[in-house]
Amino acid sequence: MQSKTSSFNRGMWIQSMRNVGWIGLVYLLVLLFALPLQLIFTFTGKVEPYIEKPDTLFDVFGGLEFVLMFVVPVLLGIFLFRYIQTKIAADYIHSLPIKRSTLFHQNMLLGALVLVVPILITGIVTFAVKGVLTVENVYTTGDVLSWVGYSILINLFVLTGTVLAGMFTGMSVLQGIFLYVLFLLPGGISYLAISNVKFYWYGYAYDYYVNKNVDSLIPFLHVAKLAAHKSFSTSVFVYIGLIVLFYIVALITYQKRRVEAATLTISVGWLKPVFVYGVTACSLMLGGFYFGSMKGGFSWMVVGYIIGSLIGYIVAQIILNKTWRIFTKWKGYLGFVIAATIVGFIIHLDVFGYSTKVPAVSEIESVYFDEDIYRLTDKPENYAKGMNGYYEAPYYYTSKETIKSVRQLQKQITASKDKKMDPEKQSEIEGSNGKIAVFAYKLKNGKQIVREYFIPFSDYKAFYKEIADTKEYKENFHPLLRTQNTDKIKSVSFSVPGKSNSINITNPEKVQELIHVVKQSMMNETFDEMYSTEESWASINFMDGKGQYVQEASWEKSYSEVEAWLKKEHLYERARLMPKDVEKTEVFKNSSHLKNDYRLQEDFTSLTKDEKSIKVKNNQQVETLLQRANLRDTGDYLVAFYYKDQVDTPQVYMLNENELPNKLKEKLKEKLK
Repeated sequence: MQSKTSSFNRGMWIQSMRNVGWIGLVYLLVLLFALPLQLIFTFTGKVEPYIEKPDTLFDVFGGLEFVLMFVVPVLLGIFLFRYIQTKIAADYIHSLPIKRSTLFHQNMLLGALVLVVPILITGIVTFAVKGVLTVENVYTTGDVLSWVGYSILINLFVLTGTVLAGMFTGMSVLQGIFLYVLFLLPGGISYLAISNVKFYWYGYAYDYYVNKNVDSLIPFLHVAKLAAHKSFSTSVFVYIGLIVLFYIVALITYQKRRVEAATLTISVGWLKPVFVYGVTACSLMLGGFYFGSMKGGFSWMVVGYIIGSLIGYIVAQIILNKTWRIFTKWKGYLGFVIAATIVGFIIHLDVFGYSTKVPAVSEIESVYFDEDIYRLTDKPENYAKGMNGYYEAPYYYTSKETIKSVRQLQKQITASKDKKMDPEKQSEIEGSNGKIAVFAYKLKNGKQIVREYFIPFSDYKAFYKEIADTKEYKENFHPLLRTQNTDKIKSVSFSVPGKSNSINITNPEKVQELIHVVKQSMMNETFDEMYSTEESWASINFMDGKGQYVQEASWEKSYSEVEAWLKKEHLYERARLMPKDVEKTEVFKNSSHLKNDYRLQEDFTSLTKDEKSIKVKNNQQVETLLQRANLRDTGDYLVAFYYKDQVDTPQVYMLNENELPNKLKEKLKEKLK
């Protein structure tokens, strides 16, 4: 036997190469098929006109590269260190005069080469293919370098993560499972925690925290977003840091790992309770979230917590001990239940005052107040090339008067009886009366407080009116009012439900005239008109020269200035539904008290079989019904319009007693006798 260990072992290198070399070869062939070959198939010869150029090279084959990034390095990491998971191989390899650190560095170097070389070859071939494509500018040299760079980065990240996971278990199957759990755990725990807290804290902005935090904590989702943008991202440094961290921790763990750890579920002693109670905690939250969402009510959530935690604890103990005989471990579960009960009690009491927190006016720099919470987490890069329209930053009110009014509304909401309402019973607030209220305060100390409520609008109309009377609020309510540079708007189209031949205005002078008129109508709109449930005449789409949306607005029936302008331009009848566009109109008594929700179409079909109706043929009466068609939650009567362009699917609206013309009421009464 040698008296000293070597820093490099050629025999082990060759043996390892035989074990994993085939993975690199298969990876290379798949990459060549998925990228350069697909580019040749798609962009040589006669190219179909509807085929678009890919935004990045990751889009060429439907994201197959993303799948490979989270499969190939995992298989490679498992095979590279397969010997530490079997007793005979572990005993033999570690008895050789080779340092563990040398074995580790050699295997990691080999793994990196097996992944990087196919990527570099594919990148070179892709660059060469660019010269034979018949379509110009499909991709640039920068696109190739970006693809190569991100591919190498993420492959090394997954490889080091797989090796790290393997150091904590003695089973190859569990190594792969632990790796995916490691990637899903931060986002999964965050999601479950957020999903459970929303049941306890009134006003908890669930969607805000999910959109802001969860996606960025799950590599599968974050990598897809990262690679979708050509520009350099600071997230690259995060992944480099994680690669270095995983590498160092895996090396240290490998050097201290006992040979006898092979075939053990968990190879490190301190990790065993972390595994058991981690699985139990996740199962507890999953059970509470599931039962709370499905059944509602605190008692059902408790049932979910008990069932979920019990299943989680039993499964974790079975996996850890590799036997069903785990009934002597009940003391550990009892201790977990006591700890979980204390934590749950603290959250339920809301000891930090989350539900009642309303910042003082002196602390507030500005406030966002709207129905849409997604704009708070939306990002400009989601609108690259105008594919989804133009990015619009969330609007924050800065006027002290408006801030006071918004704050007063939130204070009233938190103090009202609605605080006791179960968030999962929001449907009890009738549809058109229910309103989402989102508050986001930017504080002078740099922090932000976000709250979201679902409230009965009628109870807070006075508070809304006080806010809506400000010019600042109207500019937020109608984004078109704060669009300064309207020169980029090159065309305006009217989208009319049930009418395919709508109008499109492209004359630059007429476009600017119409923008001015729409803004004028918006500024003249009263509070009741702003929150009216009447169906609008049409959707107005303001587009740039490339046909991408710049802004959109509704042509409300109260917009008299827009109506006058369209009549002057002889476009009025083309821009809205007219009686001549309606094939058939029917009126029903809403004796079944149908509601205007997602079930209306189905319920209405059964209603037409059982209830008597009147058919309205007089054009003047049809016009009156079109003018009064309402989207409110319920009504005394139902009016169904069968449009000529979609005669098989009626559009159903609600009318109250005072909105139905007397002649039609009398006619319907006669019919029902």
